Amino acid sequence: MSAAMPGVLAMAGRDGLPFASLHKAPLYLHALRSLAASGAAELVVAVDVADLDRVVREVRHAGLDAEVRAGSGWWDDLQARDTSAGLLVHDALCPLASADFLRSVRTGADRPDASVLAYRPVTDTVKTVVDSRIQGTIDREGLAALVSPAVIAPDVLAAAVAADERPPVDDFARLAGWLRDRGRVELVRAPSLARRVDDASSVNLLECVDELARRTRREPVSDAAGPGTR
Repeated sequence: MSAAMPGVLAMAGRDGLPFASLHKAPLYLHALRSLAASGAAELVVAVDVADLDRVVREVRHAGLDAEVRAGSGWWDDLQARDTSAGLLVHDALCPLASADFLRSVRTGADRPDASVLAYRPVTDTVKTVVDSRIQGTIDREGLAALVSPAVIAPDVLAAAVAADERPPVDDFARLAGWLRDRGRVELVRAPSLARRVDDASSVNLLECVDELARRTRREPVSDAAGPGTR
């Protein structure tokens, strides 16, 4: 039987935003619950030193089975474990990436030399600027917004462990470059609710979108033809 893929929830380097409230719970707890339900093993939450005690208390109070480590502690823990299945990395700022989506990315990563990154299409207009002047528009078809999760391929992780080269999970853009420097990277399109939040207003927007989606799922489908029609 192959080893289970361990999972790490990245909170460090994100200031206080992982503690913002979404449906009356911190963002990071939503993300950690999805990570736990996805089937990832030996979960570790990577936090800043200043947040260690708070996160330990909140994770324990939530009844979640995860170790909380500050600084490089998560990496030290991982090096002592079986890393032959690779590593699932989840971002606390993608709180509504579902357990089903995380599981699909984890189980779909079946090549030992290929890492995986989730992305969302870019919908905003992107302009080029030279000397404070707008010069043109970039084709959005060639752009992608990185979201969560990422899978670090087994071969890549084994080499990193051997060289003690800690992956930069505190920044997914840097992580993408780190992975590309070390092997093949495959992209997987994420659902809309897996989007990353970057400030309080985007948290509010995500909550509204999620609530609207829930209401839509609860509403019964009406018979447009009317009763008695065949």
